[in-house]
Amino acid sequence: MGIENRVGRPRRPCHAALATSGISLSLASVWFLRHRTSKRVQRWRPGAGTVQRVGSLGTRVFGRGEPVLVLLPGIAASQAFYGAAYDRLGDIATVVVMDPLGFGSSMDAAAEPGSFAVEQHTEALSRTLQKLGFDRRPLIVAGHSMGASLALQWAATLDSDLRAVIAFDTPLYASRREARDRVRHLGWFEAFLSSGPLARSVCWWMCRHRTAASVIAVLMNPSIPTAIARDGVKHTWFSYIQSFDTLVGGNTWSGAFAALSTRQVPVDLVDGTCDKVPVPGRADFLARSYDGVTTSTHPGGHDLPLSSPGWCSEYIHRRVKQTGTAGSPSSPPPLHPLSKT
Repeated sequence: MGIENRVGRPRRPCHAALATSGISLSLASVWFLRHRTSKRVQRWRPGAGTVQRVGSLGTRVFGRGEPVLVLLPGIAASQAFYGAAYDRLGDIATVVVMDPLGFGSSMDAAAEPGSFAVEQHTEALSRTLQKLGFDRRPLIVAGHSMGASLALQWAATLDSDLRAVIAFDTPLYASRREARDRVRHLGWFEAFLSSGPLARSVCWWMCRHRTAASVIAVLMNPSIPTAIARDGVKHTWFSYIQSFDTLVGGNTWSGAFAALSTRQVPVDLVDGTCDKVPVPGRADFLARSYDGVTTSTHPGGHDLPLSSPGWCSEYIHRRVKQTGTAGSPSSPPPLHPLSKT
């Protein structure tokens, strides 16, 4: 009887295993729901062109227009940030999407400390443009966040037919202290990695376990396209912290406005209405202080080119079309009313 009971009685399932499976299933369902319903995910598709290494930078080129349009992503982002919504720009320009030095497909794990000063960033962009044979064609530069700050400072150094600079969600800080006060608005990940020994340890771990780190980045960011989330870990501690210090955390940008104004190059500062990263009133102050600087806003936060790619690509499209006329326009293209997509 005892043997029959032991053989015939069904085993009780492990409650701990069931609970773990239930929690995992619930979390996966929540992630999937947030991912599928995210407007950022719904509006994004991979952009045209193939990423290739040109010099020290990962570069994606597409389009057939005479003017050259350079697109620069922000910190902890990559060329994937500019998806298929920007492909239409290839009808009127040759579009060059570059990963800034040390990020995305431009990451160099062997880069030495001190390799990411402003001058090194701008020289890498200029060399890449020259290697592509585009350095003597009419040029428009657009960037987002750190990429916008880089776009301004690079444009100010160029001795070429520069037509306009478009800066989305630009962090124009007067000091490191001001940057620390506002960097928390960049997002928890960027704020966490901005300084401190723990941040450095986490970054070192990411470098040693980049595949696992990319999976974690995807899981932690369900409302962002997976390709963009994966690329968010493609940098090193030195590329991140030094680029942040020189392009975001310090006032290395103010001279660029004076130089571009003297050359009569239009500068468009475009911010999301809910973006808490830019200093309130600074864009308007710069527009009052320098000829050719104009400001625009659109509903959205700090990721305007990703959350409203249709509107941003239309803005760039109209600016490029205007620069094809004789002379350089002094005011941005009228964009209202437009769809919020």
